[in-house]
Amino acid sequence: MKLKKWEWLIIAGVLAICFGIAWALEDEKITVSFTTKTLTAANYSGALSAIFSVEGNDIKITLDGVTIPTSGGTGIIVKKDAVYSNILTSKTAIENFKAVRASGTDATINISYQRGTRIQ
Repeated sequence: MKLKKWEWLIIAGVLAICFGIAWALEDEKITVSFTTKTLTAANYSGALSAIFSVEGNDIKITLDGVTIPTSGGTGIIVKKDAVYSNILTSKTAIENFKAVRASGTDATINISYQRGTRIQ
């Protein structure tokens, strides 16, 4: 059986939509408030790096696993409405990630983890 051109177009469209949806899904969405938040171990298991974006408010982060970020001063400020691919570049950074909101309103972090072999 040979498919017609319009049937091929429908198949191509369905595949494009499916790949687009799969690409857009994040692995984790975290609301960051005045208490310290970490990433969920069950979600980042096996991850080698991650990209994330921040919405709603700036956040403060630490990556050393010891220091707790505070709204008032401690931590690195990460601005909202940007995508960050150069912060969580190792398994250790992912495990040690801690965040708190930088000012009065909550923020949301959308995270996608990268698993598998990393080629540089």
